[in-house]
Amino acid sequence: MKLNFIEDEAKSLTIEFEGFDRGIPDMIKEKLLESKEVDFAGVIKEHPELGNPRLVVKSEKNARNLVLKAVEEVQEELKEIASQVPKK
Repeated sequence: MKLNFIEDEAKSLTIEFEGFDRGIPDMIKEKLLESKEVDFAGVIKEHPELGNPRLVVKSEKNARNLVLKAVEEVQEELKEIASQVPKK
């Protein structure tokens, strides 16, 4: 798995998720859309079976920082879910 930064500007960020399906980028997108600081967040994939998903973020704030914050929030949610799974 690898991240490719296609566009990396202060207010605009496009990240290609190489070796990922849409799951992780979609979770990040959903967290981004909860923020009033985000103007646009979306995941695109050219073809369902080919290519890699891309997360596109547009904001008046620093897009990279907003993505990092969203990733941290997703991590916390996943930790909470993991804590509720009974161990055998």
